[in-house]
Amino acid sequence: MKAELTKNFGRQSISIRDGAGALFRRKGLILLTFVTVLVGTVVVTWLLPDKYESHLKILVKNQRVDLAITPEATNGNSIALSGNEVSENQINSEIELLSGRDLLTKVVRECNLASAKPGWFSRTPAPEAVRVEKAVNRLSKELVITPVRKANIISISYSADSPELAATVLKKLGDLYLEKHLELHHPTGATDFFKDQADEYGARLKEAELKFGEFQQSNNLVVLNEQKQLTLQKTAEAKTKLLESETAASEATNRIARVEQQLASMPKRVITQSRQLPNQYSAERLNTMIVELQNRRTQLLTKFRPEDRLVREVDEQIKITREALAKAEQKTSIEQATDLNPLRQGLETELSRAKLDQAGAMARRASLAGQLQSYEAALKKLESDTIKHDELQRDLKQAEDNYQLYSKKREESRIADELDRQKITNVSIAEIPTAAALPTSPNRVLNLVLGLVLAVLLSLGSVFSAELMTGTVHSARQLEALTGAPVLATVPDNNRRVIGRIRQSNQIAVESATAQLRG
Repeated sequence: MKAELTKNFGRQSISIRDGAGALFRRKGLILLTFVTVLVGTVVVTWLLPDKYESHLKILVKNQRVDLAITPEATNGNSIALSGNEVSENQINSEIELLSGRDLLTKVVRECNLASAKPGWFSRTPAPEAVRVEKAVNRLSKELVITPVRKANIISISYSADSPELAATVLKKLGDLYLEKHLELHHPTGATDFFKDQADEYGARLKEAELKFGEFQQSNNLVVLNEQKQLTLQKTAEAKTKLLESETAASEATNRIARVEQQLASMPKRVITQSRQLPNQYSAERLNTMIVELQNRRTQLLTKFRPEDRLVREVDEQIKITREALAKAEQKTSIEQATDLNPLRQGLETELSRAKLDQAGAMARRASLAGQLQSYEAALKKLESDTIKHDELQRDLKQAEDNYQLYSKKREESRIADELDRQKITNVSIAEIPTAAALPTSPNRVLNLVLGLVLAVLLSLGSVFSAELMTGTVHSARQLEALTGAPVLATVPDNNRRVIGRIRQSNQIAVESATAQLRG
């Protein structure tokens, strides 16, 4: 194994020395190849036409206008935050619009990129449709559209033979792109639609206001909630006063019953003075009657006897009268002086006052009951009117909201149309294409350097190829490496015949060595 490695290393060193000799032997081929490639590179480099590149940059935003010119009040912080966030989908959508074939076709036609030039194998130019299609394909390949990293910007570059043409193509592309963007993002007819809707809801709003005003006027409603609150307050006050009056009437009734009960057990008059007197009047009267009866008996005796009935009756009357006189003389009479009872008078005064309080409380209760009924009736009417009032108010509010909504939308649409007319959108040209003063290609210095490197590589490659294709052994070391046998002697190159024989013998030795190696 060690012997084989030593042998291989020796062969490699011999190959390196032989390679140096081959370079010296093939110096003519190297020089020819090097000069040819270098001259060809120089010629091609200077014959290539200059290419001028122009750039166009488009800024993509979420909103095309600032907060200062929007018709509605919104939160500026949220707009500021959301306005800077552009998604990758939006960028890709705008790139697809820029690379659309319909847009590129318009650019080709308006910039006259499909020129009527004859073909390589034909003197007649191709049809216009074919030329336009080829120009579109060529423009699609030459346009370089890339999104700028970590920015909301799309960069577009285009190279042409003249700087004016490159700038013109990109300007036209930007103009047509803005028109197409506006056409896609703002449909036509929106302003007329919102204007019609605003006029319609304006008429509805006037009708709702008229109905609402007539209802308030017919039902005497100024401020319904305040009126209901006031009526509820009055109703509560009336109920409170009615309870107070009923309590007062009940107290007056109880007081009247108590006073009447006291009056029933109390005399109207009281005795102020009392004295005892004899029954003088009765005695005198009885004495007079006795005298008259005796006089009558005397008269009867003149006519009748004492045993007669008439005389006996008179005697009996005299006897009875004398007995009554005796009794009257035994009895005495009491003389009393009376006056009105002051306690009863106070109770009667209190009774009168209680009756007056009762009458006043009853009258007040009747009045308050009537007021309470009127308040409750008014409250019921307000409750029934509230339903209709709320319905009309909802209709009015809805009509007002719709009118304001479509008015704002109409104004926004009008502003959008004006912005469209001014070509102000959420995409704007960040960098206007300009005509370049210096060409971007070809880079002649770089081409020459590359040509020089290529010439060196091809020169070495030609030497290597020539050595592989030749069957001549140029040195003893090469022969020993090929045959594995030592070279005993070499013959100097004195003449061509000897050289030819040596070459022939070398060729035979090489072939035999090759056969031995294969065997």
